[in-house]
Amino acid sequence: MFLSEIAPTHLRGGLNILFQLNVTIGILFANLVNYGALKIPIWGWRVSLSIAGIPGLCLTLGTFVLVETPNSLVERGYIEEAKTILRKIRGTDNIHAEFEDLMEASQIAKDVKHPFRNLLQTRNRPQLVITCALQFFQQFTGINAIMFYSPVLFQTLGFGNDASLYSAVITGGVNTLSTLVSVYSVDKLGRRLLLLQACVQMFLSQVSSLCDIINNNQRDKIHAPNFLELGNFYYLLKYINNNTPSPEFLEK
Repeated sequence: MFLSEIAPTHLRGGLNILFQLNVTIGILFANLVNYGALKIPIWGWRVSLSIAGIPGLCLTLGTFVLVETPNSLVERGYIEEAKTILRKIRGTDNIHAEFEDLMEASQIAKDVKHPFRNLLQTRNRPQLVITCALQFFQQFTGINAIMFYSPVLFQTLGFGNDASLYSAVITGGVNTLSTLVSVYSVDKLGRRLLLLQACVQMFLSQVSSLCDIINNNQRDKIHAPNFLELGNFYYLLKYINNNTPSPEFLEK
């Protein structure tokens, strides 16, 4: 929300995705730290756990230097302070047009009576249902289980300790690169187009995964891995349902 309120209009989409980009970079860095900590006997896990406290400390210290957003100040009636912060953020005194837009948007928001009740009205119900469904199915894919437990999952597929952590690093790298594509394309191609192509990819991945599960009658044979998110979910289902040993060509 902070990024949304301070970002320039023409860069708002990309700057919003920077939050997710930082998340993916953090996951990748954590995988790299775990891979390095594995080389440290006895104390490795302590080093890995201790380093995780550094980002938390940075976040805590960073909150003391953050400024209020102009939009928040306008909502609370601090007009002059909002102008000062907006000049500081934009680096120019030519903020009249943007500030007028903020004032107008704030007034429109104040004129809306019972916003949550209006949200549940029939005319707004399709947008509400679609938004909730998007968030639900994003988590329902199981991608968080894949990202959090990827070393364990790779071990169940036959990778050794080193190989499983290295594979988790590759997964984190792909995740980061995919997010970078969104950062550079969201303001050029638009949100709707990116959302549609992502839905198509997820659907095709789901169909591919289900076909693999249905047609894979040989326990020690795994088809070429699907590197999309739901394709990875296939391996989690295979392990849970079959608890089979790893294929020979994936053994350490």
